[in-house]
Amino acid sequence: MKKVIRLFMVLSMFMISACASDPSASQEEKAQRTDDIYIFYTSDVHCGINENLGFAKLKALVDDTKAEHKNVALVDLGDFLQGGTYGSISQGEIVIELMNTMNYDAVTFGNHEFDYSVERLSELMKKANFDFTVCNILYSGNKTNIFADVPPYIIKEYDGAKVAFIGVTTPETLTTSTPKYFKEGDAYVYDFCYSDDGKKLAEQVQKTVDAARKEGADYVIALTHLGSVQENSPNDSISLIHNTRGIDAVLDGHSHSVIIGDTYPNADGKDVVLSSVGTKMANAGELIITKDGTIETALIAEYDHEDETVRKAIEQADQEMEEILSYKVGTLDYDLTITDEKGIRIVRSRETNAGDFAADAIRHLMETDVAFANGGGVRHAVKAGDVTYGNLLDVFPFSNSLGACKATGQQILDALEFCSKDTQPITAFDEQAVGEFGGFLQVSGLKYTIDTSIASTVTMDEKNMFTGITGERRVKDVMVLENDAYVPIDLDKVYTVSGSSYFLFESGDGNTVFKDCERIVEYGPVDIEALIKYFTDLGTIPEEYRTTQGRITVK
Repeated sequence: MKKVIRLFMVLSMFMISACASDPSASQEEKAQRTDDIYIFYTSDVHCGINENLGFAKLKALVDDTKAEHKNVALVDLGDFLQGGTYGSISQGEIVIELMNTMNYDAVTFGNHEFDYSVERLSELMKKANFDFTVCNILYSGNKTNIFADVPPYIIKEYDGAKVAFIGVTTPETLTTSTPKYFKEGDAYVYDFCYSDDGKKLAEQVQKTVDAARKEGADYVIALTHLGSVQENSPNDSISLIHNTRGIDAVLDGHSHSVIIGDTYPNADGKDVVLSSVGTKMANAGELIITKDGTIETALIAEYDHEDETVRKAIEQADQEMEEILSYKVGTLDYDLTITDEKGIRIVRSRETNAGDFAADAIRHLMETDVAFANGGGVRHAVKAGDVTYGNLLDVFPFSNSLGACKATGQQILDALEFCSKDTQPITAFDEQAVGEFGGFLQVSGLKYTIDTSIASTVTMDEKNMFTGITGERRVKDVMVLENDAYVPIDLDKVYTVSGSSYFLFESGDGNTVFKDCERIVEYGPVDIEALIKYFTDLGTIPEEYRTTQGRITVK
């Protein structure tokens, strides 16, 4: 009965599968096999272990399949450690503990596995009871290569058939995680095979495919964290298929695409299956290699019961997380607040000491000249007394990724002008806040004045996206912190700027100023990481944060 329910759910939800005749398996191998091979896959879980389909239901599905079929595998395509509270609060350890309950057969790395540092990833790898694989991380340093023992592929044998799983991580990891993590001194020592034409990646993968075939692999399944959309090109999964031969299927992550199963021609013109499951356990994938060598793929968004062992592990993790959230990271002698003395929320229209602290934390972690914290994203005060991880998570509850880019002084001025368009000379009327804007920017490394006697001349399109400034500017006297002193901003100078990727690169709150700037870090560590690191690195929170520091003057 379970088999009927399972097949009904897959076929009724998607009603199609991608099929491609396998070009590589020998007739002898096909004749030997008595059952299909089932490969389940996850990707871009981003700590969403208990969301949507979730781990408990997926484990039940995998185990039910194992009860009826002898050839079953479970693999992951990366980006599991970061993106939610499980990861942020435990630096990824809770995620590894829960993945250990799933019995993964092969796992590759996403770019966000590096967000807690290479050293932390090394610690977490030692705690994992599953095998990692990656073929495109090259090391040129003089210390310890944490990937020295990670194989470029893993071969598993199923009923006489040898299946090679090849791990391929994101070539742009140097810029989509935190660049400093990949250096020894001033030199980058980790190379992810990025090139402007995608050939370096394709050549490295091809070399790995050839080695796996030489070792006897009948099927080659690429576990990739490349993405399949235009912005990932030419180091994307589709380009990889076009530029290689000998891969039977590519299971892909990174772009959060939902692809049941498409086919693309490889370098020899033979069709290769591509599938992707989305993010946060919205789906799990299922690839079936049938006895006659046909490859079928499906996505599964629901299952009818859960594995009790995994469910109890998740409940234990939730309890552990609550204990961590209550862990004391320090003390404050004063409040970090987002309101004025009357309780009116002003973080979206005025400088606050919580906003100063948040912006400074981002600049501290990202090591940029200037940092911004969206007023709408600084959600909660931190009260005087003992401060816990949970208190800091209340400030940044959304786990937004941080980014960094290069921008001119003129672009910084434009961003400030846009963020100040709604600022009023008063902050409240009839005890209600006025002049609020979620995109109002709390700043670090800057100070400036907003002259509310000048009406805003910011222009926006029909979607409220910034398009320009037509008249006099209300933002005046902009200064940049250099060598511990504020100096006038240079409109032509290029500065490094950090903030949430939502604001910098996704035009969050309509701020389009930085979306086309050269990106240093595209989607890096989550914002709560900045608060935790800054708070712990400071040890004692300085008196300077007791009040605002005169960074934003409103007149």
